[in-house]
Amino acid sequence: MSTASQTIRFQNVSLKDIAARVGVSTMTVSRALTKSNSVSPAKRAAVLAAAEDLGYRPNPMVGRMMSDLRRRRAHAFGGTLAFLYASPEEEDRLRVPALRSLWQGARRRAEETGFALDHLWLKRPGLSPSRLRAVIHARGVRGLLLGPGVRPEALDFPLDSFALVSVAGPIFAPRVHDVLPDHFHNHLTCLRELHALGYVRVGLFATRTDLAECGEEALGGYLAAQLRAPGSEQVPLAADCESWAEAEIPFKHWVCRTRPDAIIANDPRARRWLRELGLECPRDIALALPSLAGEATHWSGIAPALEDQGVQAVDLLASQIFRNEQGYPALPRRITIRGRWVAGETTRTPATLAA
Repeated sequence: MSTASQTIRFQNVSLKDIAARVGVSTMTVSRALTKSNSVSPAKRAAVLAAAEDLGYRPNPMVGRMMSDLRRRRAHAFGGTLAFLYASPEEEDRLRVPALRSLWQGARRRAEETGFALDHLWLKRPGLSPSRLRAVIHARGVRGLLLGPGVRPEALDFPLDSFALVSVAGPIFAPRVHDVLPDHFHNHLTCLRELHALGYVRVGLFATRTDLAECGEEALGGYLAAQLRAPGSEQVPLAADCESWAEAEIPFKHWVCRTRPDAIIANDPRARRWLRELGLECPRDIALALPSLAGEATHWSGIAPALEDQGVQAVDLLASQIFRNEQGYPALPRRITIRGRWVAGETTRTPATLAA
């Protein structure tokens, strides 16, 4: 390869390429390359090795520009943002892993960009819409980050003086900018990874609530892969239950009727129900979750990039504030964040497949 060709290749290597090689987020790669103490020595070594192998070379002009930008932001207060959430308990913001990751990513980015980030639990006793509005105005809030359980129409006061971004899920009327997991890609990745592990008949069991919360993009990703499979390998979709609270009997009937090799399902109860049918994972059947969280963190499935979701949400809020944009946008924008496949204890390993 000529020197000129090598130079072009090196210049084209990005943090995203290194992240894909190592299996971490671009934020982790950036921290490792800048020798941040927040990255473990082993992970930093893996990042540096991948960067060297790929021929990564930092762009000094970009580095200087970002350094100048961070210095300017460190001394400029952009105002106050508010993270609104309506989880069952106020402490869920720090106790529930998914919500905690969203909060931590958003808070860190707010600090980096010169904003203060407050949090308001909407189920606090006595916090009426009028009281909430008074608190928000008293704190000088310029942007609202709508977290889990929060819909703008439910706030019951005018929002035309705030920048608005949601991380709660699809909002159809009225629409605001949102930052969400890439449900289409995540479900498509689940199916492809299961096929790569040798599972032929892969089924999706979802509730109507599951599909509503992801705008039915999960269904699109699954069906996109299923349509490419031969008819004998296609498993009928199950999406007749309203919620997982009423899904046990329909789930068991569906498994017995369709006999899938592997199942994509978004609730840990699925594994217990499989055991009650005499099916163990991964001995008899595989199970993958499209959003790993809670007790299922050691299972196979997609690890959502929730901290990155919080980061991107604050960036989107800040960009509106800098452009003096307020209220419901004429053209809502959506940013989707892809998760990462994690091979866990509920699927066979590549070594088992080879044997």
